[in-house]
Amino acid sequence: MKRKSTVLTLILFSQFVFAQGTAGSLFLSVNPGAKSSGMGEANIGIANDSYATYYNPAGLTNLSNKEFSFMHTSYLPNLVDDMSYDFLTFGMPFREGSAIGGHFTYLNLGDQTSTDANNTTLGTFSSYMYAFNLSYAQKIDEQSSWGLNGKYFFQELAVTGDFDASSSNFAIDIGYFRHNAFDNPDLKIGLVLTNIGPGVSFGDGEEDPLPTKFGLGSSLLLFEGKGIAALDLNYEINDKSMITNLGFEYSVSDQIFLRAGLVSNSTGEVNYSSLGFGFNLETIGFDLSYLLADEFDPHSDMLKFSLSGSF
Repeated sequence: MKRKSTVLTLILFSQFVFAQGTAGSLFLSVNPGAKSSGMGEANIGIANDSYATYYNPAGLTNLSNKEFSFMHTSYLPNLVDDMSYDFLTFGMPFREGSAIGGHFTYLNLGDQTSTDANNTTLGTFSSYMYAFNLSYAQKIDEQSSWGLNGKYFFQELAVTGDFDASSSNFAIDIGYFRHNAFDNPDLKIGLVLTNIGPGVSFGDGEEDPLPTKFGLGSSLLLFEGKGIAALDLNYEINDKSMITNLGFEYSVSDQIFLRAGLVSNSTGEVNYSSLGFGFNLETIGFDLSYLLADEFDPHSDMLKFSLSGSF
């Protein structure tokens, strides 16, 4: 009973960490990339780099070279001090009018303490989650494309003695991207339906649905191409909530970029802003974002670092 109680505590903890309700496997909803984070995580209607494998796989057809990127952050540092999130992604053109890519996600929930019915410490164990994703995109015509993700993910909440609270599953994402939307050469739009798949169970007889989301995104070039304004609307189907992502980027030069954004949830559980900075050389890019929130919000003061390369 104590072990089941420990697992239940971890599940409830994860619900609090990701500020969601009924859905499980919530680490799939952690948005990666310091560039997009600096823009309020609005990227469905931009999707012009290797992070398209997460935000909108159809955007992979926007790549003209092979690209890779790595991101690391100490996740929710105001809540705990041993959680970390890592994301590795790549994308590349593949044959005429198509592209491929993929990413690997790893979330370390830190070390947990195992106790028996008498509250005697039995030792510690680690809780973690990871996902492998493969992406494919194909142009429909010169202005539009579609994309598909296939992902396998694994979650281990607790392993104590002969008790193993772990689960593995699979899901797919479907995306669409269009340039020259509504005959405006400066406007792009994107559509995604993510995390479509069977529910997740940890062997306790209960099954949680995946965090399935329908997203609509747009981006608009401003100031003769020096600025980008982006807006994403993400509807969490199982939790029946809307997340609004609003972002802006301004190119100080060909190498330096300044960013700002806002993330807001219709339930009021998520509400924070972001600032970002980017520095790009010809083949190497560095991005940094910083999240600002109320002192009691676990997102507050979170830094994200990304390193990208193209060849």
